[in-house]
Amino acid sequence: MNLLRSKKYHRKPIAKSKILLAGPVRNVAFVIEHELKVLLSSLDDFAEVYCFVVESDSSDDTLKKLEELQGKLNNFSYISAGDLSKKYHKRTDRIALCRNSIIDAVAADPKFSDIDYVAMADMDGMNDLVTSGKIAQCWDVSEPWDVITANQLGEYYDIWALSHPAWNPMDCWEQKRILESVLGDRNAENIAVKSKQGAIDPRAALIEVDSAFGGLGIYMREAFLAGRYEGTDIDADGIDVADHIPFHKDLRKKGYRIFINPALINCNKTPQVIEEPVLIKPKNILNIIRKLGVLLFGKKRFNKYLDSMKSF
Repeated sequence: MNLLRSKKYHRKPIAKSKILLAGPVRNVAFVIEHELKVLLSSLDDFAEVYCFVVESDSSDDTLKKLEELQGKLNNFSYISAGDLSKKYHKRTDRIALCRNSIIDAVAADPKFSDIDYVAMADMDGMNDLVTSGKIAQCWDVSEPWDVITANQLGEYYDIWALSHPAWNPMDCWEQKRILESVLGDRNAENIAVKSKQGAIDPRAALIEVDSAFGGLGIYMREAFLAGRYEGTDIDADGIDVADHIPFHKDLRKKGYRIFINPALINCNKTPQVIEEPVLIKPKNILNIIRKLGVLLFGKKRFNKYLDSMKSF
């Protein structure tokens, strides 16, 4: 065990720790207050909780709502990166820039100078099922995590942000593109993406990965400051990438360890099954009518009625 890892087994207790809840947002005017309420409630057991949001490219009332929340919530602040789409045409680049603004704030803003942990979260409906009990369980596990990420009920959806030598060893959408010429669009997507979205039993042990997110990740401070987000891979012809992949690659190079916690359920991704309507054949309809008639009027009376109908 190297010196970097030796202290990770002794996590600072929640009750003595300060945590920053943070994330990039865009067009969240109608959901952000609810999202923050759920997430902040799940962090209630920490000694102190801060919240920092980076907005960009919103076309709704997100900025107005954030200004309102700044006057309503303790330790809440935000900045707007403005209309980044004019300069950064790829959404992945814009998200990476906003997440890097959070890293810069943690590193340089005096009010975040003694933050112990950072909870990076999606704030657009991904974390309705997070509770303080699920957060506390992350501190009860024996695995020496530096980053711990969420799981979902039903399928584990976030394959693009996942890197694992057996489960998803390469960018899933790049794999799909490569397979398309051989197998066609649908088969390529089934192999590269959908086949990997299996459900993870919440009772399972932590899964060590090279990268994962799933809408929520909790970082030890020093691990969070050890990397930078990127939205494109300049070593692979500038393809779009999930910004978590290069960020976590930086962390792994420095010895930090990343896990999925199956018990940290943040939302329900169970596929909705739409049942096909039951088609009733004409013959079955007649049988149903006959049975109802016998039940209501008696067999003798109902048969007499049927005989009278034949004369028309």
